[in-house]
Parts: sequence; C-alpha cells; structure tokens
Amino acid sequence: MNTFGIVDAIEFAIIGFSLILCGLSLSAYRNSGMKRILFASGAFALFAIQLFFDYIEEFFNLLEEETTDILFSLVTLGILILFFMAIVKRK
Repeated sequence: MNTFGIVDAIEFAIIGFSLILCGLSLSAYRNSGMKRILFASGAFALFAIQLFFDYIEEFFNLLEEETTDILFSLVTLGILILFFMAIVKRK
C-alpha cells in the first residue's frame, strides 16, 4: 500500500478546491437565481467526485481497469457538458 505523499496532498487539495467552488457557486445561485450557475456547480461537484473515486480506485481496485476508464471518461464528458450548458444557457 502506498504512503500518503505529495501527489496525494495535491489531489486532496484539488478535491477540496472543487468542493469550495461548488459551494460558492451554490451560494451565488441562491443570491442571483441564475440557473446557469447550477450547471457550473454540478460540474465542480462531479469533478470532486471523479477525483475522489479515482483516488479510492488506485488503492482498492474495485473495478476492472477498462470499466474504470469508461466510467471516468463518461464523468469527464458530463463535466464538459455541464460547463458548456453553464456558458450557453440563457435566463
């Protein structure tokens, strides 16, 4: 089993920052009511979830590598779609 290293610290910092951005965007949505902000918030949340499960998967190998690659690719596609919707969504 790997020990906690600098890469792990960076990954947790990215996860934390993604969750902070998600929280800030939810707060902005509550203040403004702009639905497009919800898409960005969802993308930030998905990004944090993806990194967390990637971190867990490295240690426990819960799924086959091909299955993991497919799931992570689909989540990345979802993140891109949510950011695109946040950009093009009108009031």
